[in-house]
Amino acid sequence: MLRFFKVILLTICTSFGYSQNASSIDFVIKNLGVNVDGHFNTFDIIAEFNPESELTNISGKIAVSSIKTGIESRDEHLLKDDYFDIENHAYITLRSISISKTSDTVYSVKADLSIKGKTKQITIPVTVQSVDETYKITSSFKINRRDFDVGGGSFVMGKTVKIQVTYFQEMQ
Repeated sequence: MLRFFKVILLTICTSFGYSQNASSIDFVIKNLGVNVDGHFNTFDIIAEFNPESELTNISGKIAVSSIKTGIESRDEHLLKDDYFDIENHAYITLRSISISKTSDTVYSVKADLSIKGKTKQITIPVTVQSVDETYKITSSFKINRRDFDVGGGSFVMGKTVKIQVTYFQEMQ
């Protein structure tokens, strides 16, 4: 489940790129009071920039089946209907609605995040830096898993999922 949320973060905060091996969508959630971390291995991000290299649009799609937490049996369980319900919802998606620049490198992105058939509007910070002819796009934010009916009403699992996205895209 945590990886699912990381995928969402990456989708929201990253851009279309050529170096996905250097990019990542990571997540952390508490389970029985212990931090459980994970990531998503398969995702597509599209980031668009204007001629001044300002972010104008961002979207992403994460393959839920690519979730990895380090325990294969847990990863398989997260694909079941009480968590991500992969049979009916194979992807997590994010699509920007509006983007405002808050400083030279930081943007506030309002976006629709869809997980398990539920769409919620979220606002996340996105940082864009130029590094050797590449855009480095990063974001760190939190979501409530219950907003998307992931994990049901579990009392041993935390509600808050911390997501960290790092994505690289060649400048064009």
